Order: sequence, then C-alpha cells, then structure tokens
Amino acid sequence: MAKARRAKASIQYRGQDISRHVTNFVYTDNYDQTDDLRVSLSDRDRRWISDFFPETGDTLQASIEVSDWNSNGDNRTIDLGSFEIDDVTWDGAVSISATAVPITGSGRSEKKHETWKQVSLSAIAGDISGNVGVSLVYDTNVDPFYDVADQIDKSDLEYLEELCKSDGLCLKVTDGQLIVFEESKYESEPEVTTIIRGSSNIIEEPRFNRRAKDVYKACEISHFDPKTDELYTGYFEAPNVGDVGHVLTLREHFNGEGDDISLDRKARARCREKNRNEWTCDITMKGDIIYFSGTNVEYEGWYRFDGKYHITNCTHTIGDNGYTTSLRTRRCLEGY
Repeated sequence: MAKARRAKASIQYRGQDISRHVTNFVYTDNYDQTDDLRVSLSDRDRRWISDFFPETGDTLQASIEVSDWNSNGDNRTIDLGSFEIDDVTWDGAVSISATAVPITGSGRSEKKHETWKQVSLSAIAGDISGNVGVSLVYDTNVDPFYDVADQIDKSDLEYLEELCKSDGLCLKVTDGQLIVFEESKYESEPEVTTIIRGSSNIIEEPRFNRRAKDVYKACEISHFDPKTDELYTGYFEAPNVGDVGHVLTLREHFNGEGDDISLDRKARARCREKNRNEWTCDITMKGDIIYFSGTNVEYEGWYRFDGKYHITNCTHTIGDNGYTTSLRTRRCLEGY
C-alpha cells in the first residue's frame, strides 16, 4: 500500500526548531547570483515582535525534507545552508526575507577603491570571499593573471562578477561559499532527469521560447597596445548558427603587458553570453530536491524544443498548494 507522501520545510532560528510555525516557504536558487529565502510564519503569541524579533546578523538555517515522495521509502533531506535575515514584516503574522550573502559583511553594497598588482583572478576571489565572510570554491582551471586590477567605485561582488564575466566565468554565493565556475563545464554534465510531455509531474504547461534577435554568428575582439604599437585580435565563430546573425565586434582595454588577455577565450565568452538565451523554457513541476541551478534536464515530446537544457533559476515552494518547483532553463550550448 502506497504511503502518503509528505514534504516539509525545516527552519532553525537561534538554536530552536520553528518549522511548525511555517505557513509558506520559498527558496530561490539563483544560477549566478545570491540564493535567497522567504518564509511566512504564524505568530499568535506575538513572539516575533518581542523576544524573537531578529537582530542584525541573525540567521535562519533551512532544509527541505521529503518522505515517501516518489515511492515508499523515498526519504531525502537537502540542507540549504544559512541565510542572514535582511527584512522583517509583521501584520499579525510575520514574513522574513533572508539572503546567503551576509548583510553584516561589506561584499554586496559597500562601494570601494582597491588595487591589486601582479595578481591572479583566484587570488582576488580569495581576498573578496574573505571580505564577504564566506569560503572560496574556485571550480575552474581558467585563472587569468593581471599586471594591475583596479576596483573603482564598485562593491566587492560587483567587481568580481565583472572580472569573471570577462572570461566566461560565473559566480554565486550559497551556503557559506563563494563559488567561481565555468558554465560550459556544468552544461557538459549529465541530465538529472528527463521531463516528458504528458507526465503527471508537470503542473503547468511549459513556456518555451526561441529568440533570434541578438544571436551572433561570431565575435571579434581587438586590443591596441600603445607601448608596442601592436593591434591584437581574438576571434570565435559560433557553431550551429550558420549565416544567421551578425559578427559581434568589440574593443578591449588591458592595464599591462603581463595581463592574461587571451582574446580568443574572451571572444568565445562574449559570444556565449549573447547566444545562450536563444532557446529557453520555464516550467513548474511537482516539487523535488533533485532540481537545482547549475544542473541539466532533458525535455522530450515538444518536438523542435526538445533537448538538453541548463537550469539557471530554481524556486522551491512549500505552502497551501503543497510542494512545487519552478524552473527557468536554457538550452545547453555545444562547442562554446
């Protein structure tokens, strides 16, 4: 006999389990941004406006538990990590928003002027992760080197994201970690599941989209070095595009001769950035903790839209309508 499946959001606050007070739970796992958490709780005894009222730096520890989910005995738990509370609303009940980036750190909002000399990207990322108050996971072999790196009137995370994007890398903050990664590497991983048209797990009809505007067939980047009076160029031709689209032409500036300019790599990164959202799909499924940003799924049964897609945003919701997972996905690029 099949057991009734159950999903539960587990929340710890100041060392206490407050899960039984949760009325709605929304965890958003962002691909190259910061994860965030929104929780609604009942407050009949008014504790949240008295002794439970969050102070600066207070955190929520969150996890999702499923029991007998896809079959009897399918019991799993996923730890979502720690989230620092940044917004509290009370109207008889309490709503809390929290983020994986420590609010008490300087990494997200404080504009800075900083200069590094003779430094690699991984070393800059190490310094910034320390400022943010998280550990660094540098999950790529791409590690550009700079003669001079100038952070001018930008927050730590804003500047690091700019450097990463220049070489086709991404970053996100989650569960006490700042992760720098290469999206092409993650796209090459196997799919976590195949989503088949007509499946009972699909709650709403998916929204597929193919966008031809701003799709480029190639990218050319040039850099003129006044010290050597030389013009350097990098070029990348997008596969599977043909004669459709235009050539993206860009000029770059670098601070010194020792900069790892790798213009072919940068051209590939810019072309990938422009073309990666040509094919997209948004879909809402029966909830499952197999779905997280940075993983892949296969769509089957939608004809021209079929294929391998990369999850860029994943929202897990537990509330009155049970447990659902909404995915934002884009087709994986090959040859980039």
